[in-house]
Order: sequence, then structure tokens, then C-alpha cells
Amino acid sequence: MNAPTKISQVETITLGCRLNIAESEAIRTKLATEGHDEPLIVVNSCAVTQEAVRSTRRAIRKARRDNPDARLVVTGCAAQIDPASFGAMPEVDL
Repeated sequence: MNAPTKISQVETITLGCRLNIAESEAIRTKLATEGHDEPLIVVNSCAVTQEAVRSTRRAIRKARRDNPDARLVVTGCAAQIDPASFGAMPEVDL
């Protein structure tokens, strides 16, 4: 897992492969240029193994604990494979 990257109000947390790293950078750059009035955290999830899914859930819970007022968005393959499960997490806004 990479360390969160912050640009003003946008933070990305990337789990998984090189593709996720590239996608997270593109997401962070796009969102940072748009500007945000509220803190925004994007968790780019991974589903390559069950451990990767568990790590994604842990990262989501930690991000919420550390940033209770931020809007938390989950994207990536784990969120695409099981959107209902990630959407049902109380920590997730979108």
C-alpha cells in the first residue's frame, strides 16, 4: 500500500497493481485541478486476492477514523466486483 498523497483537499490511497497507481495519479490530478471545498479521500481498491480486499477494507476504516469529516469515495476493481458490499460500509460515502 502506498502512502496517501495530498494536494490541498484531495487525498488518494492506492492498493494493488501498477495500473491502480497510474489510475490514482490521474484521479488525484483531475480532482486537484477541479478544487474542492471539503476534504476528499479516494480509495482505489484491489481485488486480486482476498488479502487485498481485506487490506482495502482496513484502509477505508482507517481513512474514516483519521478523517471523520472527509468525503470518502471507493473506486477500483474490488469496488467494481462487489459494489454492494463496499457501498454498505458505513465509512463509505460513494
